[in-house]
Formats: sequence, structure tokens, C-alpha cells
Amino acid sequence: MTLHEKLAYMENENLQAVSLPYGEENEMSMNVFLPKENISLEEFKNKLTYENWQKWTSEFQEREGTVLLPKFQLEYEASLKETLQKLGMTTAFTKGANFGKMIEENDPLWISQVKQKTFIDVNEEGTEAAAATSVEIVTESFNMDGPFRMEVNRPFIITIIENKSNNILFIGAINNP
Repeated sequence: MTLHEKLAYMENENLQAVSLPYGEENEMSMNVFLPKENISLEEFKNKLTYENWQKWTSEFQEREGTVLLPKFQLEYEASLKETLQKLGMTTAFTKGANFGKMIEENDPLWISQVKQKTFIDVNEEGTEAAAATSVEIVTESFNMDGPFRMEVNRPFIITIIENKSNNILFIGAINNP
């Protein structure tokens, strides 16, 4: 994908980064973090702290430029049951859990599975991302002059963020673009 337009961009001694907005409302974006050539992806991952995330995302500025991004498609599916149980959500997975404020049911109910599935596609037309969570309930029954150029031709990190809160909804590494 080659894109030439005004985009949120930042650059420092460690990386180049660009934010690609989704949709007309600009509620979410895909951020691409490309480590400088002398920094491995592993080194870069170690630099990806909360403090650096806050600093880097605050440094994005609208700039004219060109982004060359390889085509890729990612799919990921994970079961969240064990994670939710470890976080303290145990009774919902127990036979006879109380869902009385949500469901009128006389038979005993409980959650048997929670799954998260994500999908990202980057191609010549642009980028598309989707995520879905299913719950199964069962019962018995830096250069600031001129345009930038960012050629993503080595390992990089992508994030999908909700722009208002700056919360990360998805993060992934592309090791072999």
C-alpha cells in the first residue's frame, strides 16, 4: 500500500511512526511503529513502555508524507476464560451463576467460554480491522522540513487504538514484512 497525504507522523532517534485513521469519524487508528535500521525489533519491544507510549503518541503531528506499507493479513483467536478467571471473574463460570438481571431463566446458567478474535488486512486499497468477542452461555438442557517518507521494509509494530482514550485495542509485531 502506498499512501501520500497529510497524516499524523512522528520521528525520533529510535523510530518513525505514522497513524492511519479508520473511517470518517476518526474514532480509531492503526499506528505503525518502524524502528530505525540500527535497532532490532527485540530492542524496540523493550523500549515500548507505558511512558514511551505516552510520549511518542503525544508527539504525533500532521505532516504531508508518503507511507509505503507491505500487504499483510493477520488473524488471531484466543480463549479468555482462564485469563478472566485469574482476574477474579470466577462465579460466572460456575454452574448456576446468577445472571438474573440480564436473563430470565429458571434452569442453571453459566459461561462456558469467552473468545476474542481479531482480523487485520492491509492491501493496495487501504487497511481494515475487525474484532469480535463471543461469550458462550450454557445451561443444562523527526525531520520537520518538508514531507516525510516512511518505507516499512523491515520488522515493525502495529497497534489499533481508540483515539479518544488512546487505549490500545490490539498490538502486534510483523517480523518478516
